[in-house]
Amino acid sequence: MHNLDFKNTGIQVLVHPQYQDLVPKILEGLAPYDLKDHFVLLSSGTGGTLKGYALSKQALLANARATNEHFELTQNDVWGLSLPVYHVGGLSVLARAHLLKNKVVTVLKWNPEFWIKEISDVTITSIVPTQLYDLVRLNLKAPTNLRYLIVGGDFLSTKLKNKALEMGWPVIRTFGMSEVCSQLASAKTPESDDLSLFPIHSVKTNEDGQLFVKSESLFTLQFTLGSEMKVTLASELSIDGYYKTSDKVQLTDTTIKHLGRTGDEVKIAGHLVGLNNLRDTLEAYSLKNSLFGEIEFSIEGDERKGKKLVLQVLSQHSECHLEIAPLIHPVKIDEVRIVQTFNRTYLGKLKKSQS
Repeated sequence: MHNLDFKNTGIQVLVHPQYQDLVPKILEGLAPYDLKDHFVLLSSGTGGTLKGYALSKQALLANARATNEHFELTQNDVWGLSLPVYHVGGLSVLARAHLLKNKVVTVLKWNPEFWIKEISDVTITSIVPTQLYDLVRLNLKAPTNLRYLIVGGDFLSTKLKNKALEMGWPVIRTFGMSEVCSQLASAKTPESDDLSLFPIHSVKTNEDGQLFVKSESLFTLQFTLGSEMKVTLASELSIDGYYKTSDKVQLTDTTIKHLGRTGDEVKIAGHLVGLNNLRDTLEAYSLKNSLFGEIEFSIEGDERKGKKLVLQVLSQHSECHLEIAPLIHPVKIDEVRIVQTFNRTYLGKLKKSQS
Protein backbone atom coordinates (compact mmCIF):
# COMPACT_ATOMS: atom_id res chain seq x y z
CA MET A 1 0.00 0.00 0.00
CA HIS A 2 2.85 2.45 0.67
CA ASN A 3 3.86 2.68 -3.01
CA LEU A 4 1.36 5.47 -3.59
CA ASP A 5 1.10 7.12 -6.95
CA PHE A 6 1.25 10.90 -6.51
CA LYS A 7 0.43 11.22 -10.20
CA ASN A 8 -2.93 9.53 -9.66
CA THR A 9 -5.65 12.08 -10.43
CA GLY A 10 -8.44 10.17 -8.71
CA ILE A 11 -9.50 9.90 -5.08
CA GLN A 12 -7.44 7.55 -2.91
CA VAL A 13 -9.01 6.28 0.32
CA LEU A 14 -6.44 5.11 2.90
CA VAL A 15 -7.83 3.42 6.02
CA HIS A 16 -6.77 0.94 8.66
CA PRO A 17 -7.58 -2.64 7.57
CA GLN A 18 -10.30 -2.88 10.23
CA TYR A 19 -12.19 -0.09 8.45
CA GLN A 20 -11.94 -1.43 4.89
CA ASP A 21 -15.63 -2.31 4.86
CA LEU A 22 -16.45 1.40 5.36
CA VAL A 23 -14.76 2.48 2.12
CA PRO A 24 -17.89 2.10 -0.08
CA LYS A 25 -19.91 4.18 2.41
CA ILE A 26 -17.17 6.86 2.45
CA LEU A 27 -17.00 7.01 -1.32
CA GLU A 28 -20.78 7.22 -1.60
CA GLY A 29 -20.92 10.08 0.91
CA LEU A 30 -18.15 11.99 -0.86
CA ALA A 31 -19.51 11.44 -4.39
CA PRO A 32 -21.24 14.89 -4.61
CA TYR A 33 -17.91 16.68 -4.04
CA ASP A 34 -15.12 17.35 -6.53
CA LEU A 35 -12.27 15.44 -4.93
CA LYS A 36 -9.99 14.95 -7.91
CA ASP A 37 -6.37 14.61 -6.69
CA HIS A 38 -7.37 13.90 -3.09
CA PHE A 39 -6.37 11.47 -0.37
CA VAL A 40 -9.00 10.50 2.20
CA LEU A 41 -7.88 9.48 5.69
CA LEU A 42 -9.58 8.62 8.95
CA SER A 43 -8.31 10.50 11.96
CA SER A 44 -6.38 8.67 14.70
CA GLY A 45 -8.33 10.63 17.31
CA THR A 46 -9.58 9.29 20.62
CA GLY A 47 -13.32 9.95 20.46
CA GLY A 48 -16.05 7.44 19.84
CA THR A 49 -17.13 8.87 16.47
CA LEU A 50 -14.92 8.21 13.47
CA LYS A 51 -13.74 11.39 11.78
CA GLY A 52 -12.03 11.71 8.44
CA TYR A 53 -10.47 14.30 6.15
CA ALA A 54 -10.09 14.81 2.43
CA LEU A 55 -6.62 16.24 1.78
CA SER A 56 -5.72 17.52 -1.66
CA LYS A 57 -2.49 16.43 -3.28
CA GLN A 58 -1.61 20.12 -3.66
CA ALA A 59 -2.07 20.75 0.07
CA LEU A 60 -0.17 17.61 1.06
CA LEU A 61 2.79 18.51 -1.15
CA ALA A 62 2.78 22.12 0.11
CA ASN A 63 3.24 20.86 3.66
CA ALA A 64 5.84 18.32 2.52
CA ARG A 65 7.80 21.05 0.74
CA ALA A 66 7.72 23.26 3.85
CA THR A 67 8.96 20.35 5.99
CA ASN A 68 11.84 19.61 3.62
CA GLU A 69 12.86 23.26 3.67
CA HIS A 70 12.55 23.51 7.46
CA PHE A 71 15.00 20.64 7.97
CA GLU A 72 17.13 21.63 4.95
CA LEU A 73 16.79 18.14 3.49
CA THR A 74 18.46 17.14 0.23
CA GLN A 75 18.30 14.26 -2.25
CA ASN A 76 20.95 12.50 -0.16
CA ASP A 77 18.66 12.14 2.85
CA VAL A 78 17.00 8.81 3.53
CA TRP A 79 13.54 8.67 5.09
CA GLY A 80 12.40 5.96 7.45
CA LEU A 81 8.70 5.10 7.13
CA SER A 82 7.68 3.87 10.57
CA LEU A 83 4.06 5.07 10.62
CA PRO A 84 1.22 3.67 8.51
CA VAL A 85 0.23 5.57 5.35
CA TYR A 86 -3.39 5.64 6.47
CA HIS A 87 -2.17 8.12 9.10
CA VAL A 88 -1.11 11.60 7.98
CA GLY A 89 2.27 11.06 9.67
CA GLY A 90 3.07 8.18 7.32
CA LEU A 91 1.48 9.65 4.20
CA SER A 92 3.40 12.91 4.65
CA VAL A 93 6.72 11.02 4.78
CA LEU A 94 6.04 9.65 1.31
CA ALA A 95 5.07 13.10 0.05
CA ARG A 96 8.32 14.61 1.34
CA ALA A 97 10.39 11.82 -0.17
CA HIS A 98 8.49 12.13 -3.46
CA LEU A 99 9.49 15.79 -3.83
CA LEU A 100 13.21 15.17 -3.36
CA LYS A 101 13.24 11.65 -4.78
CA ASN A 102 14.59 10.37 -1.48
CA LYS A 103 15.09 6.71 -0.71
CA VAL A 104 12.50 5.40 1.77
CA VAL A 105 13.22 2.53 4.16
CA THR A 106 9.94 0.98 5.31
CA VAL A 107 9.67 -0.72 8.71
CA LEU A 108 6.02 -0.69 9.72
CA LYS A 109 5.89 -3.63 12.14
CA TRP A 110 7.14 -2.23 15.42
CA ASN A 111 9.94 -4.21 16.98
CA PRO A 112 12.50 -1.77 18.48
CA GLU A 113 15.63 -3.88 18.06
CA PHE A 114 14.73 -4.94 14.51
CA TRP A 115 13.71 -1.37 13.63
CA ILE A 116 17.11 0.04 14.65
CA LYS A 117 18.95 -2.50 12.49
CA GLU A 118 16.74 -1.73 9.49
CA ILE A 119 17.17 2.07 9.69
CA SER A 120 20.98 2.09 9.82
CA ASP A 121 21.09 4.26 6.67
CA VAL A 122 18.13 6.47 7.59
CA THR A 123 18.80 10.16 8.30
CA ILE A 124 15.27 11.26 9.27
CA THR A 125 12.14 9.47 10.45
CA SER A 126 8.95 9.99 12.45
CA ILE A 127 7.62 8.00 15.41
CA VAL A 128 5.12 8.50 18.23
CA PRO A 129 5.86 8.87 21.99
CA THR A 130 4.96 5.26 22.82
CA GLN A 131 7.61 4.08 20.38
CA LEU A 132 10.14 6.53 21.83
CA TYR A 133 9.44 5.13 25.28
CA ASP A 134 10.22 1.62 24.04
CA LEU A 135 13.61 2.83 22.81
CA VAL A 136 14.35 4.45 26.17
CA ARG A 137 13.07 1.50 28.22
CA LEU A 138 15.27 -0.92 26.30
CA ASN A 139 18.26 1.43 26.53
CA LEU A 140 18.77 1.33 22.77
CA LYS A 141 21.26 3.67 21.13
CA ALA A 142 20.53 5.78 18.08
CA PRO A 143 22.04 4.81 14.69
CA THR A 144 24.94 7.10 13.79
CA ASN A 145 23.37 8.29 10.53
CA LEU A 146 20.14 9.48 12.13
CA ARG A 147 19.98 13.29 12.21
CA TYR A 148 16.32 13.88 13.06
CA LEU A 149 13.82 11.79 15.02
CA ILE A 150 10.51 13.63 14.68
CA VAL A 151 8.15 12.72 17.52
CA GLY A 152 4.48 13.64 17.16
CA GLY A 153 0.99 12.24 17.18
CA ASP A 154 0.46 12.59 20.93
CA PHE A 155 1.66 14.31 24.09
CA LEU A 156 5.45 14.12 24.55
CA SER A 157 6.55 14.62 28.14
CA THR A 158 9.65 16.68 28.91
CA LYS A 159 11.06 13.84 31.03
CA LEU A 160 10.81 11.32 28.18
CA LYS A 161 12.31 13.69 25.63
CA ASN A 162 15.27 14.59 27.87
CA LYS A 163 15.95 10.95 28.70
CA ALA A 164 16.00 10.11 24.99
CA LEU A 165 18.36 13.02 24.29
CA GLU A 166 20.75 11.76 26.96
CA MET A 167 20.84 8.44 25.11
CA GLY A 168 21.76 10.13 21.83
CA TRP A 169 18.36 10.16 20.10
CA PRO A 170 18.01 13.39 18.06
CA VAL A 171 14.43 14.03 19.16
CA ILE A 172 12.56 16.83 17.42
CA ARG A 173 9.50 18.13 19.22
CA THR A 174 6.72 18.99 16.80
CA PHE A 175 3.13 20.20 16.60
CA GLY A 176 1.01 18.91 13.77
CA MET A 177 -2.54 18.03 12.83
CA SER A 178 -4.36 16.18 10.08
CA GLU A 179 -6.18 19.39 9.19
CA VAL A 180 -2.98 20.95 7.77
CA CYS A 181 -1.58 17.74 6.25
CA SER A 182 0.87 17.14 9.13
CA GLN A 183 3.32 19.79 10.31
CA LEU A 184 2.18 23.16 11.68
CA ALA A 185 5.36 23.96 13.60
CA SER A 186 8.52 22.16 14.62
CA ALA A 187 11.76 22.62 16.51
CA LYS A 188 14.85 23.13 14.37
CA THR A 189 17.26 21.13 16.52
CA PRO A 190 16.95 18.40 19.18
CA GLU A 191 18.20 20.81 21.85
CA SER A 192 15.43 23.35 21.20
CA ASP A 193 11.85 23.32 22.42
CA ASP A 194 10.97 26.41 20.39
CA LEU A 195 8.51 25.37 17.70
CA SER A 196 9.00 27.46 14.57
CA LEU A 197 5.81 28.10 12.62
CA PHE A 198 6.05 26.99 9.00
CA PRO A 199 5.73 29.97 6.63
CA ILE A 200 2.86 28.37 4.68
CA HIS A 201 0.63 28.88 7.72
CA SER A 202 -0.91 32.07 9.05
CA VAL A 203 -2.19 31.84 12.63
CA LYS A 204 -3.98 33.90 15.25
CA THR A 205 -5.74 33.33 18.56
CA ASN A 206 -8.81 34.61 20.34
CA GLU A 207 -8.85 35.95 23.90
CA ASP A 208 -8.83 32.40 25.26
CA GLY A 209 -5.74 31.38 23.29
CA GLN A 210 -7.73 29.19 20.87
CA LEU A 211 -5.84 28.69 17.62
CA PHE A 212 -7.11 29.76 14.18
CA VAL A 213 -5.18 28.67 11.06
CA LYS A 214 -5.15 29.84 7.45
CA SER A 215 -2.90 27.62 5.37
CA GLU A 216 -1.79 26.48 1.93
CA SER A 217 -2.07 22.94 3.26
CA LEU A 218 -5.53 23.15 4.85
CA PHE A 219 -7.87 20.19 4.41
CA THR A 220 -10.68 20.35 1.84
CA LEU A 221 -13.45 18.77 3.87
CA GLN A 222 -14.13 16.86 7.06
CA PHE A 223 -16.60 14.06 7.63
CA THR A 224 -17.91 12.03 10.54
CA LEU A 225 -19.17 8.48 10.37
CA GLY A 226 -22.04 7.57 12.65
CA SER A 227 -25.41 6.14 11.74
CA GLU A 228 -25.20 8.66 8.89
CA MET A 229 -22.23 10.33 7.22
CA LYS A 230 -21.96 14.09 7.76
CA VAL A 231 -19.69 16.14 5.48
CA THR A 232 -18.50 19.67 6.28
CA LEU A 233 -16.32 21.84 4.04
CA ALA A 234 -13.28 23.54 5.56
CA SER A 235 -14.79 26.90 4.58
CA GLU A 236 -17.83 26.13 6.73
CA LEU A 237 -15.56 25.66 9.76
CA SER A 238 -13.60 28.86 9.12
CA ILE A 239 -14.01 32.52 9.99
CA ASP A 240 -12.56 34.97 7.45
CA GLY A 241 -10.60 32.08 5.97
CA TYR A 242 -9.17 30.97 9.35
CA TYR A 243 -10.04 27.45 10.46
CA LYS A 244 -11.02 27.28 14.12
CA THR A 245 -9.09 24.47 15.80
CA SER A 246 -9.58 22.84 19.19
CA ASP A 247 -6.03 23.72 20.26
CA LYS A 248 -4.88 26.38 22.69
CA VAL A 249 -1.51 28.00 22.05
CA GLN A 250 0.81 30.85 22.95
CA LEU A 251 2.22 32.79 19.99
CA THR A 252 5.28 34.93 19.38
CA ASP A 253 6.29 36.45 16.03
CA THR A 254 7.88 33.22 14.80
CA THR A 255 7.12 30.47 17.33
CA ILE A 256 4.12 28.67 18.74
CA LYS A 257 3.75 26.86 22.06
CA HIS A 258 1.07 24.23 22.32
CA LEU A 259 -0.78 24.53 25.63
CA GLY A 260 -3.27 21.74 25.08
CA ARG A 261 -6.73 21.22 23.71
CA THR A 262 -9.81 23.31 24.42
CA GLY A 263 -11.07 22.06 27.76
CA ASP A 264 -7.61 20.93 28.89
CA GLU A 265 -7.84 23.33 31.82
CA VAL A 266 -10.63 22.29 34.16
CA LYS A 267 -11.75 23.25 37.64
CA ILE A 268 -11.94 20.42 40.14
CA ALA A 269 -13.24 21.38 43.59
CA GLY A 270 -12.17 24.98 43.04
CA HIS A 271 -8.68 24.17 41.77
CA LEU A 272 -7.79 25.00 38.16
CA VAL A 273 -5.99 21.97 36.76
CA GLY A 274 -3.78 22.10 33.66
CA LEU A 275 -4.07 18.67 32.08
CA ASN A 276 -0.73 18.89 30.26
CA ASN A 277 1.01 19.59 33.58
CA LEU A 278 -0.81 16.63 35.07
CA ARG A 279 0.28 14.43 32.13
CA ASP A 280 3.88 15.59 32.59
CA THR A 281 3.79 14.68 36.31
CA LEU A 282 2.24 11.26 35.75
CA GLU A 283 4.59 10.40 32.89
CA ALA A 284 7.62 11.40 34.99
CA TYR A 285 6.40 9.02 37.71
CA SER A 286 5.68 6.30 35.12
CA LEU A 287 9.14 6.60 33.57
CA LYS A 288 10.85 6.46 36.94
CA ASN A 289 8.92 3.35 37.92
CA SER A 290 8.84 1.62 34.51
CA LEU A 291 5.07 2.03 34.30
CA PHE A 292 4.82 4.04 31.09
CA GLY A 293 1.49 3.34 29.40
CA GLU A 294 0.19 1.44 32.43
CA ILE A 295 -1.27 4.46 34.26
CA GLU A 296 -3.77 6.86 32.72
CA PHE A 297 -6.24 9.45 33.94
CA SER A 298 -9.50 10.97 32.82
CA ILE A 299 -11.64 13.92 33.81
CA GLU A 300 -15.28 12.95 34.20
CA GLY A 301 -18.51 14.60 35.28
CA ASP A 302 -19.50 14.52 38.94
CA GLU A 303 -22.88 15.54 40.38
CA ARG A 304 -21.43 17.15 43.49
CA LYS A 305 -18.10 18.60 42.30
CA GLY A 306 -18.88 19.15 38.64
CA LYS A 307 -15.67 17.38 37.59
CA LYS A 308 -13.64 14.58 39.11
CA LEU A 309 -10.20 13.09 38.50
CA VAL A 310 -10.21 9.37 37.78
CA LEU A 311 -6.93 7.46 37.87
CA GLN A 312 -6.95 4.32 35.77
CA VAL A 313 -4.34 1.67 36.46
CA LEU A 314 -3.72 -1.91 35.43
CA SER A 315 -4.64 -4.40 38.11
CA GLN A 316 -1.05 -5.31 39.01
CA HIS A 317 -0.36 -1.68 39.99
CA SER A 318 -3.46 -1.05 42.05
CA GLU A 319 -1.59 0.57 44.97
CA CYS A 320 0.45 3.07 42.98
CA HIS A 321 -2.14 5.83 43.57
CA LEU A 322 -0.78 6.14 47.12
CA GLU A 323 2.54 7.36 45.71
CA ILE A 324 0.94 9.50 42.99
CA ALA A 325 -1.45 11.40 45.27
CA PRO A 326 1.23 13.63 46.94
CA LEU A 327 2.72 14.47 43.52
CA ILE A 328 -0.45 16.14 42.24
CA HIS A 329 -1.43 18.01 45.45
CA PRO A 330 -3.66 20.03 45.96
CA VAL A 331 -5.71 18.13 43.37
CA LYS A 332 -7.14 14.92 44.77
CA ILE A 333 -7.71 11.59 43.05
CA ASP A 334 -11.46 11.10 43.32
CA GLU A 335 -11.60 7.55 42.04
CA VAL A 336 -9.11 4.78 41.29
CA ARG A 337 -10.38 2.53 38.53
CA ILE A 338 -8.70 -0.84 38.07
CA VAL A 339 -8.71 -2.01 34.45
CA GLN A 340 -7.42 -5.16 32.80
CA THR A 341 -6.32 -3.38 29.64
CA PHE A 342 -6.41 0.04 27.99
CA ASN A 343 -8.42 0.69 24.88
CA ARG A 344 -6.02 2.51 22.54
CA THR A 345 -5.86 3.69 18.96
CA TYR A 346 -3.36 2.08 16.56
CA LEU A 347 -0.88 4.87 17.44
CA GLY A 348 -1.16 4.20 21.17
CA LYS A 349 -3.48 7.06 22.12
CA LEU A 350 -5.92 6.34 24.90
CA LYS A 351 -9.51 6.21 23.69
CA LYS A 352 -12.07 8.00 25.79
CA SER A 353 -14.18 4.95 26.52
CA GLN A 354 -12.56 2.06 28.34
CA SER A 355 -13.52 -1.60 28.01
